[in-house]
Amino acid sequence: SNISSDTTVKYLLDTYPQILQMFMNMKLRCVGCPAEGFHTLAEVAHEYKLDITYLIDSINKAIQDDTSSG
Repeated sequence: SNISSDTTVKYLLDTYPQILQMFMNMKLRCVGCPAEGFHTLAEVAHEYKLDITYLIDSINKAIQDDTSSG
């Protein structure tokens, strides 16, 4: 996928609304916060002390699971 540490939360949620649930499951409060929408995944990972690779992998998996389930 074209998701990187520079991808913003807003872009992700606009493009892949199905990952909203994943963000909520991970207790990431980015969702619905106006300022957070412009944060990149690198900033989110730093804020929540997450491994950036793990975060991106989780997002990719959530997207794939959704598209493959038809």
